[in-house]
Amino acid sequence: MGPLISAGQRDSVASYVGDDAPVAIRGFAPDGPGYWFPPIVLCPVENSDRAAREEIFGPVACVIPFNDEAEAVALANDTIYGLSGSVWTRDGAKALRVARALETGVISINSNTSVRVSTPFGGFKQSGVGRELGPHALEHYSEVKSIYYATQ
Repeated sequence: MGPLISAGQRDSVASYVGDDAPVAIRGFAPDGPGYWFPPIVLCPVENSDRAAREEIFGPVACVIPFNDEAEAVALANDTIYGLSGSVWTRDGAKALRVARALETGVISINSNTSVRVSTPFGGFKQSGVGRELGPHALEHYSEVKSIYYATQ
């Protein structure tokens, strides 16, 4: 994990991890130049908590407990964002069922790698701006126009 872009972003990330935050795991940040922030896992987090509702853009992960598959999908979709997600399971049918139900532009199964040059990358809802990468990227950077020219 590299440093953050600025002191302001480091302060912004730190604002999600106050004294009352449910820190389950706190990593270490190196000393030296750069705007370092230690990786942190917050658990348990409610879906209504600020850390779960906003984009942190820093090394903070939220663990939100759920009781069953339907609740997990409902919690995951209860957001204005939908860029990328992942499903972790040994059950192939469940993985595909949940992947179809999640409102995100990219889904990885048993992986958190969702960006590949050959496939479109972009989100649903208020995440992303169209599709980057892959053949669909051209649609984002161009406008289709049809012209009919009568020659007779």
